[in-house]
Amino acid sequence: MNLGLLAIAAVAYVIGSIPTAWIVRRLTAGTDIRTEGTGNVGARNLYDVSQSKVAGIGVMLADMAKGAIIVVLAQYFHGSYFAATAWAAVGVVLGHNYSIFLKFDGGRGLATATGCLTAMNPLPLVFWILGYLTGNYVIRRQVHIASMSGIIATAVLAWSLPNSTLRATMFVDCADVTEFRLAVTGVSFVLFLRHIGAVREAIRLGLVDE
Repeated sequence: MNLGLLAIAAVAYVIGSIPTAWIVRRLTAGTDIRTEGTGNVGARNLYDVSQSKVAGIGVMLADMAKGAIIVVLAQYFHGSYFAATAWAAVGVVLGHNYSIFLKFDGGRGLATATGCLTAMNPLPLVFWILGYLTGNYVIRRQVHIASMSGIIATAVLAWSLPNSTLRATMFVDCADVTEFRLAVTGVSFVLFLRHIGAVREAIRLGLVDE
């Protein structure tokens, strides 16, 4: 195992662990967002409990920035060594979802994943949107089920596109696009794990968005 890659992932994990929604809620209301609304430490729940668009959008952008900054830093320090960028991307999303500062509680990682994957290649965002819309309008009108559909679609489509298409849309150095596919799969897997509980609960309750 490359200790350098583990160090990169560890640094990314710590940065990803910064719980922006928890911090904003604590500073503005003095409460713990984990005990409010859905209990999710993310922008959507912060907006729901605070009814503040500024807070919700601000946290969403901050969480996206965590992911994008990690990718930029990994590229800056390691250049064409894309494995470093891939490990950093997985690490930052893992940190957001299982924050070391919140006893491994956290958010569901969509904003952070959007930031880091879009900084590498914008196509995963397109994949996720297509999968989300399919899940929402074809399977069931429920946000967590739609999100899970988007996550699965992102991983599947990343392996389906021609190498030339992925190379043409990369924003970072990547000699072998298979490494990018593995990065997308790793990030998607972390997102998948965090959404399982929410999807199971939605199915159990038979929730359908109006």
